[in-house]
Amino acid sequence: MTLGAIIGLDVGGTKVAGGLLTAADDLIELMQRPTLVDGRRDPGLGVTRQVAEELAGAAARGGLKLEGIGAGFPEFVDPEGRLSSREVLEWTSQPAELLADIAPTTVDSDVRCAALGEGALGAARGLASYVYVIVGTGMSYALVENGRARSGARGEAIALGESEVSRSVDPETGLSLERYASGEGIRERFIAATGRDARGAADVFGLAASGDQVAGSIVATAAAAVGAAIAALVSIIDPGAIVIGGGVTSAGPRWRGGVESTYAARAGRRPSPPPLRWAELGSRAGIIGAAIRHRGRLNGAGQRS
Repeated sequence: MTLGAIIGLDVGGTKVAGGLLTAADDLIELMQRPTLVDGRRDPGLGVTRQVAEELAGAAARGGLKLEGIGAGFPEFVDPEGRLSSREVLEWTSQPAELLADIAPTTVDSDVRCAALGEGALGAARGLASYVYVIVGTGMSYALVENGRARSGARGEAIALGESEVSRSVDPETGLSLERYASGEGIRERFIAATGRDARGAADVFGLAASGDQVAGSIVATAAAAVGAAIAALVSIIDPGAIVIGGGVTSAGPRWRGGVESTYAARAGRRPSPPPLRWAELGSRAGIIGAAIRHRGRLNGAGQRS
């Protein structure tokens, strides 16, 4: 009996990560390749295709029947699985068409894929309703109910980062939540405030931990803005729980504590507020969820509403 596997791809602005998910939900043959090519982000999705080809070859060598490809992208993806924005990647053809000769492909937003991954094998296991929030280079969210990630009418039900920063956190800012509290937003705010260089948010977190007052203030207000935004999201869509993932969540206890305390203060105004959980799968969530998204399509479940 030939065992089956699905390729899961998590396509980002800095790297394409992928792996093979078996029917037993074992993730094997993990790999990643840099997205940047001559200063451009995956032009023509050439890196994406390269990773898919390498994983298809690995499946063949391992005697696994390739059942398809699931791919998550950092763009708006409409309900038909077509990219509808060019915010991050320099794509020139739809990925489902580009990868069709390798295997049938299901395409969705990267945050919806990561949300499904955490629901299957991570912090949202066993939950019928939850919101997954990703705080990384950018910010987005996905609502999952009964195993389906909501897409909205145009596939744009992810854009948490476009919302305004709570005036109680910073009454003077004109920045969006993403420009204020994402990893890139934290870096840019520090540079604007000090004129000093920072390669990324990790530099700012390190300075805050060592006692730099400007860095500390930026980290504290960024965490408070995230906590307030999540509480506002809860008041609108009433999920069963909140799961937070993304690279910024590794910033340490100071940032996490700020998110938790602000969320508790805001959400605690209503009875039994949804619990806040921290994602468990890290970078694997998007790969696993993308493969699960394709599996759901094969099974007729769709995994999205």
